[in-house]
Amino acid sequence: MSRLSSKIKSNRVVIYVAAGIWIIAFNIYLYFYHSQTISDTIVSIIDNTTQQQVNDNDETSTYDSFDKFDNQDDKGYKPLNTSILDSSPLRLYTQQYLDDKRNIEPIFSSNYETMFNKIEQEDEFYGLLSNLNFNDRCQLYFENLFQKNQNWFINPNERFPGYANKFDYESWIHDHDRELRIQFNKDNDRDKFDKIEDQVVFKTFVDEKYHEYADPIYEQEQKMVDYLSHLRIFNKCYLSSNFISQQNTIKTFITEQKHFAKSMISLEQQESNHNNINEKEKRSIELDVTKDCSNLEARLYPWLSNHFPVFEKWTGETILHPPTFQNSNAQKSHPSSTTSYGSCFLNKFKKSLSGKGIVLTIGDQHVDDTVHLIALLRALQNTLPIQIVYYDNLSGHSKSRIVRAAREVMKVLPESFKEVSDKFPIMYDRGLPEQEVYFVNTYSVVHENYKSKFDGYGNKFLATLFNSFEEFILIDADTVLLKNPEWFFNHDKFIKSGTFFFRDRTAVHTRPETDTRFLKKMSPSTLDAIMFDIPLITSHSMDLPGMNGLFHEMESGVVVIDKTRHFNSILLLPQLNFMDAFTEKSHGDKELFWFSFIINGDEQFMFNGYAAGALGRISDPRVVNGDRIRKAQQLCSAHPGHVDDESDELIWFNSGFHFCSKYKDIDYRHDLHEQDGRYKPGITTIEEMKTYYFDPIDIEAVIIPPFENSGHMRLDNSEGEPHEGWELSHGLCSSYLWCAYSSIGGKDNRQLGTVITIDEESKKLFRYYGDVWVGNY
Repeated sequence: MSRLSSKIKSNRVVIYVAAGIWIIAFNIYLYFYHSQTISDTIVSIIDNTTQQQVNDNDETSTYDSFDKFDNQDDKGYKPLNTSILDSSPLRLYTQQYLDDKRNIEPIFSSNYETMFNKIEQEDEFYGLLSNLNFNDRCQLYFENLFQKNQNWFINPNERFPGYANKFDYESWIHDHDRELRIQFNKDNDRDKFDKIEDQVVFKTFVDEKYHEYADPIYEQEQKMVDYLSHLRIFNKCYLSSNFISQQNTIKTFITEQKHFAKSMISLEQQESNHNNINEKEKRSIELDVTKDCSNLEARLYPWLSNHFPVFEKWTGETILHPPTFQNSNAQKSHPSSTTSYGSCFLNKFKKSLSGKGIVLTIGDQHVDDTVHLIALLRALQNTLPIQIVYYDNLSGHSKSRIVRAAREVMKVLPESFKEVSDKFPIMYDRGLPEQEVYFVNTYSVVHENYKSKFDGYGNKFLATLFNSFEEFILIDADTVLLKNPEWFFNHDKFIKSGTFFFRDRTAVHTRPETDTRFLKKMSPSTLDAIMFDIPLITSHSMDLPGMNGLFHEMESGVVVIDKTRHFNSILLLPQLNFMDAFTEKSHGDKELFWFSFIINGDEQFMFNGYAAGALGRISDPRVVNGDRIRKAQQLCSAHPGHVDDESDELIWFNSGFHFCSKYKDIDYRHDLHEQDGRYKPGITTIEEMKTYYFDPIDIEAVIIPPFENSGHMRLDNSEGEPHEGWELSHGLCSSYLWCAYSSIGGKDNRQLGTVITIDEESKKLFRYYGDVWVGNY
């Protein structure tokens, strides 16, 4: 035995000596060759993409064998325990009932983490699914929120600034490699361009700097996810829980989960888990079902004053409660007769909604356009009530002008009416129909502490939420309707979905991929779907051009919504407007409409198939490359127009009826000189230019430029053909004039758009509407 021990000891010595020599040799190797030969990859904490070599002062420099970034560092942001998603029952249920195609890192309300941490065994999860009904889950969620923090609330003053660039580990290093090396050398009293030999120390330095940069962003994202989850869960639990359609869906959802849970465990376990869940979970549900709605509402919507808007009829009568209109005819699931959550102000307001009508949101500066629009609505034979929504910024004089436009006898009509009189069977001895107008001051609905949160576009969201119609068409003051408003409510898309949205110009403005990932992260999570049947977004949303690189998706000059079907989605509009991370991804209010639907898990929205086009007169053919006639047709206009994808009819456009809505502020000498064939031939004097700009636009055609996807919006060619579908004519019409092209690209890459030719009968009708709008009579 002693000989064997000596032999073992001797072998160990040999091994240790050999190992020592190898380590010394390896370190010498690293010392001499490290900075010249390393080309390894950096593993991402998010996407696991490969970092390419980067150049620094003509010096190839990369990082050697960086381990996965330590995102569990106690000094920095610590992500949620996403392992709960990998538990057998959750994974099995997800595979069987959910299809999450978002392809993002897991992120969900931090409230779930503490909720699910209480589940110690897999059987307890099955017990939760089989024994907690929907109301129990709602109360459990918010009771757990109170247990975490008795003083929780959503603060409208938290702006949540957005981020423009990628902030994953590899992208950040790629973008900041040079400055990181310079700073590291500076901190170590070295020349800023010295080679860095100690990669381990440098790795630590980089990690610390990345923490300083990324931790606040991750923390901000998590807080936004928490806030938005609280809102959509509360909205579904307390504001739409009394709708028959939701009750039926939830009943099926809960039944399905019970069958799934019971199929996974034995009868003895079912009985045991039932008792355990009752003792373990229901004991913690302490919210008062008759009071919790208003208590939660105060924490989730602290900007609400719990007062109705002030309604003023055109007669001067003031109404402190939403007026009652004739019920709409839309097919929808009406609320059940009883509800436990009547104490909520939002439920009271929702219950007061009635009828359908037209909504405008204006201030004193919009009155001229509003007067023109009301005249047009009278010509269109509108019979729906109109609510003019404002935020304490409409004077008595402005109201008087609007009332006169709506109520004065309007018998004298333009000469162009004679050519279309047969289209209007109504007798005109009493003039065009008077309009029923209400002025709605929303200033009273906002709590005193948050009055400033609704300046600018914020009033449009108040108008969307606090008009008193069940179904409404929201229009800008300079919007020109070419159809009676009832036409929009009777459209198949609105009947099917309760919405009718319109696409913007497909101009060459792109959205970074980080915007799309952000929207996916903010949308309902897997746990929202499992616990509350809040749907994950699908290809319906993810295939939108706005989710695939196009910045301008929606035009909000006309927005048609059934509020009773989409009340919860509308409620998210002002919340998103509080967050810079959303508003920076939208041009004004436009994109926030469909953002709010996606964030709410509500994909029951529909866009018109055609994007916006340019309307007016097609320019004369142009000669290019010396002697060749360009194939692409050109139409230059200050008016984005919208063609119905089902009938190919022009149905509305924006920017008023004047050819140039900025006609008062034009340097006509400049525009006359620079028109370059964009306008009709024969305009040779400033006076002719002034008349052309003021008169109604002559609508002969609409050009909708080609668009396949955001990656093919520019097609270079050497044949003199347009490279892009839209071109902004800088300077003309105060830089409001856009030229649209019917095709882009040359013979090898040509894309074709759509050209709609306006028939003679429609031209006559549009001339009449234009004369009424402008006042040519």
